Amino acid sequence: MSEAPTPTRAQTPAEPEGAPAPPPPSSLALIGRLLTAVTIIGTLIGTGFLALHWEPRLLPIRVVTVDGEMQGLSRESLQHTIAEHIDGGILTQDLARLKQRVEDLPWIHRASVRRIWPDRLVFAVAEHEAIAQWGDNGLVTVDGIVFRPRDGRLPAGLVRLDGAEDMAPEVVERYQGWHPLLAELGLIVDSVARDARGDWTLTLLGGTELYLGTENIETRFKRLLAAYPQVEAIGVPIRIDLRYSNGFAVRWIPRAKAASDRVAANITRERS
Repeated sequence: MSEAPTPTRAQTPAEPEGAPAPPPPSSLALIGRLLTAVTIIGTLIGTGFLALHWEPRLLPIRVVTVDGEMQGLSRESLQHTIAEHIDGGILTQDLARLKQRVEDLPWIHRASVRRIWPDRLVFAVAEHEAIAQWGDNGLVTVDGIVFRPRDGRLPAGLVRLDGAEDMAPEVVERYQGWHPLLAELGLIVDSVARDARGDWTLTLLGGTELYLGTENIETRFKRLLAAYPQVEAIGVPIRIDLRYSNGFAVRWIPRAKAASDRVAANITRERS
């Protein structure tokens, strides 16, 4: 029997050796491709320009909502300030820049903002909480952050703290430590100051001044707490100088005059 021939796969003829390479694109083809790319880029730029120009008109921001407890600023004032800095529509408005504008306001501690379709921005803000007045026209937080309201208005009845601004955290810390200890003796701090030389001075409600100096501040303060009941038993102190190594000096005033001064001081504090 004769064997059937084995089928063979068709072979693609190989390129003959030495065949010429395909010709490069012509100059006209290159120019055509370049013009096409330029046209596409120009179209994208033009579309972007039109979007930036028309988007605020087609999709304007109509409502600004402010969430968060506010005492130093009014919502209406903050909303008006935000509106003045809106320069885009609901899609193109730069929210990071708007957020920074809000956080740059004196009373604002932090802020966040989000878009609500189709025409609203919602801000959440947290204000600084003033623990005391700082100097003549400032306020200071529990963390020692000093800020100054633009309208110059300060809450009434705050203790006054003074010193170089970079020392605010230490002054606040001292005040927070001293205030409750003095309150146990029935004494109320009216002001705490640290001058350029580092001297600490406390003034109590009613006018009594306490001079602690620059060194061994806490030791001197503890000496005052231990001895104050005996000091007050002798008379009403108007000045206590603790800048001594083993004691302190006291100046007293007559009790009758002190009583009238304390009443006047309380009335002033209530009216301020």
